[in-house]
Amino acid sequence: MKVYLVGGAVRDSLLKLPVEEKDWVVVGTTREELISKGYKQIGKDFPVFLHPETKEEYALARKERKTGKGHKAFNFEFDKDVSLEEDLERRDITINAIAQDEEGNLIDPYHGQQDLKNKIIRRVSDAFKEDPLRVLRVARFAAKLKGHGFTIDDDTKTEIQKIVSSGELTTLSKERIWMETHKALGTDNPETYFEVMEECGALNQICPLSNLDSSFLSKVSKVEIEASIRWACVVAPSSAIKEMNNSFNAPKEYKEISVVCSQIIDFKKLESINAEDIIELAEKTDLYRKEERFLKAEEASIFCINNNFKDELNWKELAKRINDIKASSDLKEGNLIAKKLRKDRLEAVQLYLSKT
Repeated sequence: MKVYLVGGAVRDSLLKLPVEEKDWVVVGTTREELISKGYKQIGKDFPVFLHPETKEEYALARKERKTGKGHKAFNFEFDKDVSLEEDLERRDITINAIAQDEEGNLIDPYHGQQDLKNKIIRRVSDAFKEDPLRVLRVARFAAKLKGHGFTIDDDTKTEIQKIVSSGELTTLSKERIWMETHKALGTDNPETYFEVMEECGALNQICPLSNLDSSFLSKVSKVEIEASIRWACVVAPSSAIKEMNNSFNAPKEYKEISVVCSQIIDFKKLESINAEDIIELAEKTDLYRKEERFLKAEEASIFCINNNFKDELNWKELAKRINDIKASSDLKEGNLIAKKLRKDRLEAVQLYLSKT
């Protein structure tokens, strides 16, 4: 039994980037032998095991054969005679197909180190085209590594376009699409993910109504790392907010922030505003109950408006003043309480505006 560190941990270590998690491949053993050593199996479709002490993931070396359309249409072979090279051959790109043995020696049959040196994202083999998920993964790695000078080689771009043209991208689950997209939002250059997807036709296939302007995301990613705010900068300027949120399977919180951001953008485009306009916006966006959501959406809106726009309002202060106004305990009827509360909030906004 031989154990090898593989994938992103080796790649990032060679690039001197933080190693987020470690994945291991085990060669020359069986499921039964690992279980007897205390490993716990967690994978259904193929054997992945948790180490009894470190809890890191260990997978049996495997070969695979495509059996139909889609990301999951594969038969796997986990025979103990499967070699490390055969396992690495099924991986997506060469810089992810480098292994390291327990003595620290690198095994690199597909020249991933050379591609790291040349800053190239390149497919490993012809098997690349069999898995449509690799379109999204290549786009994500392009986003992750853009700041380090990496680009996708032309042959791999061609293969990505072939996958899109085959229609197999439509077999991906929305959950998997969001998983890759969410990871991409956490990179230094998330706009690259969407640009690659747009260039190869994948974006239009995932959401035909999308009309992306990645420049907004490019601006926000320089200063804001929170994924929900970055996502709002992707979706809110679009005329197809609902369709994009649903097509990418964005979580409820992300959807809501993007919708509120769109409402704030429309508000900021008004030629003039008064206290009544602000109160109406607060009511429309449920600022009274969801102040944090509003402030995240407002922050995103800053990056989605023309650079010449200057917002004179301190929205954090304004939101606090509005929400500091509480319902009167002197009134008994619900409609009277609501009217008085609105009047008091309106006056608080008027007072704020008079001092700005």
